Amino acid sequence: MKRVAVLLAVLCAAASTTFAADRPAVQGGVYDKPYLRQTTGGTIVGGYIDHELFWNNKKKTFDQHRFIPFLFSEVSDRIHVTAEIEFEHGGNVGGDGEIKLEFATLDIAFHEAASLRGGVILSPLGRFNLIHDSPLNDLTNRPLVAREIVPTTLSESGMGLFGTFYPSEAAVMGYELYVVNGFSNSAATRIRSGRGSQKRDNNEEKSIVGRLNYSPYLGLDLGGSFHVGAYDDSGEDNLSIFAVDASWNRGPLDMRGEYATASIDGADEDSRLGYYAQVAYHFLPGSLSFPNSTSTWVRATRRALR
Repeated sequence: MKRVAVLLAVLCAAASTTFAADRPAVQGGVYDKPYLRQTTGGTIVGGYIDHELFWNNKKKTFDQHRFIPFLFSEVSDRIHVTAEIEFEHGGNVGGDGEIKLEFATLDIAFHEAASLRGGVILSPLGRFNLIHDSPLNDLTNRPLVAREIVPTTLSESGMGLFGTFYPSEAAVMGYELYVVNGFSNSAATRIRSGRGSQKRDNNEEKSIVGRLNYSPYLGLDLGGSFHVGAYDDSGEDNLSIFAVDASWNRGPLDMRGEYATASIDGADEDSRLGYYAQVAYHFLPGSLSFPNSTSTWVRATRRALR
């Protein structure tokens, strides 16, 4: 079966340097989204659009898959508000579309190493969940492990801390640690179906999600993350997810991968795992002569297991 996918994306990329203090803890993370233009009052907007054409034996159709606006507002030097709104499949909520908050947070910075975050949080479970935006990925389909074990996009209502350290002039270390509502009872059947409510927890127990990443130099990033907490209505059965990830980039060559495992108390299938490994080569940069173009062609391959 063949699939033709046309991806229309808008992305603004900032130039990178080898100095750790000049680059984000997570490239493509919440503070490294494709913001495009600053308005008055310290607010910045940006985003992207996905429009796809399917042409195979089952269907021949256009799909307005995603329209994603980003917002970032600097209320003060230490208080920031960020949000991502997703309109899926035309945003027809009464039909087959959807409108939802991917994340919406209030950040209060005490120090670069310690900031408080509250709201609908983009959970730092695995690296792909943090960089799931289409302009940051070479393939239109998300890896199976990022759909079934780490159910991207995973957004949760909660609060916690995040920060960045600089072990050396070239190295960056970042962490995120949050208390969240966690998953719901449906996770026993399918983890993706058990993504919890952003309004009300289904039990009185809270879940903990966190990630630690280390980049010894520009181009290499290593990370480990976890999500642990009760998921059933009684609060007695736990769902535990652990993930490790790595990415390496040198010039036009990009390699990345992720491994995740889940343990689900009380489920018929109480243990699940998956991984993906991807290699991509970018060529003919800037060949499309649009103004301020950062266009490139890519040849990518992915190996995955769910």
